Amino acid sequence: MSELDLNIAYNARLTVLDHEEISARWDKAAKRYRSEVNAELDIPYGSGEREQYDFFPATPTAPVCAYIHGGYWRSRDRKTFSHIAKGLNARGISVAIPSYDLVPNVSLMTIIEQMRTFLVRLWRNTNKKPLVAGHSAGGHLTATMLATDWTPVDGAPDDLVTSAFALSGLYDLRPLLETDVNNDVRLDEQSAHQASPVFWPAPREGLKLIARVGAQESSVFHEQSRRLVEVWNEAGFEADYAEVPDCNHFTIVDAVSAPGNPLFERLVTMVEAHEA
Repeated sequence: MSELDLNIAYNARLTVLDHEEISARWDKAAKRYRSEVNAELDIPYGSGEREQYDFFPATPTAPVCAYIHGGYWRSRDRKTFSHIAKGLNARGISVAIPSYDLVPNVSLMTIIEQMRTFLVRLWRNTNKKPLVAGHSAGGHLTATMLATDWTPVDGAPDDLVTSAFALSGLYDLRPLLETDVNNDVRLDEQSAHQASPVFWPAPREGLKLIARVGAQESSVFHEQSRRLVEVWNEAGFEADYAEVPDCNHFTIVDAVSAPGNPLFERLVTMVEAHEA
């Protein structure tokens, strides 16, 4: 695939022409939901300005889903995605949504470490081991959290993350070296390999990954998820891949936040099984 083709294939904003309208709709829905509920906002998990998360409790003892936003590690924050919690809250699931520092201000490995710190803080604050979900760059971060060896992480139980729900993620980052995205992410061969969960040891037996990609997304996003699932399954891990009908790289977020949609219902089922 040529450099031009790669730039188009890996940049959903070039293929989904109404992405700005979709993002504006998310912002409005998120702001509206924050105004409707008694959420716990801007909880620090580190000392940085963006090292904060918002928590949308269902009940004091509810299971917890941590949702990690996308934006190619270079844009967006938690405030655009508050509405993700609405349907889950209604089904008795609490939701935590973090922000993280963005490239090129920090490295991708720094962001990965921030998400580990966030999950440890969430565990300490809730005494709940969360199911981790995420979209796009957040899908990548979700996979890295599942594949993390938590044994040496201070303050974390060894089984802090046992289930993950990754949407439209990126798991082999080497192709990004040939794209404009790398002007911000600033990977080289070594750092791309280091930050790619497809090259990490597969999660231990008993853990689970659901990987989903919109049927209307470019082939590279399908290939990314399929390959991770194949590699981890070959290592004896339980991973599942499928396409989500009638969804592109952005509307898959709408599907996972819409009660009654099969993708939303699959997430709810996974959270409930995770808590059992």
